[in-house]
Amino acid sequence: MPSNVSSSQTVRLFLESIDKDKSGSISAEELITALENANIKVKHVERFIAQYDKNNDGQLDFDELMEFFATIGL
Repeated sequence: MPSNVSSSQTVRLFLESIDKDKSGSISAEELITALENANIKVKHVERFIAQYDKNNDGQLDFDELMEFFATIGL
C-alpha cells in the first residue's frame, strides 16, 4: 500500500464523501447511490466490494480502499 500522505488524504476524502451514515466504511448501498449516475450495474458494485472486502463485512473501510487505490496506481 502507498504510504504517500497525499494518497491517504485522497482516499480519506473519497471515503468521507460517500460514507453518508458516517460509519467509517462504505456499504454497497452507499456506493450504488454514489455511482447511480454512472450507469454502473449493481452486480458490478457488489463484485467490486466482494473483491476488496477483506474482513467480509459487506463494506469497504479505509484500509480496504487504500488497497484498491494502490492497485490502480494512486
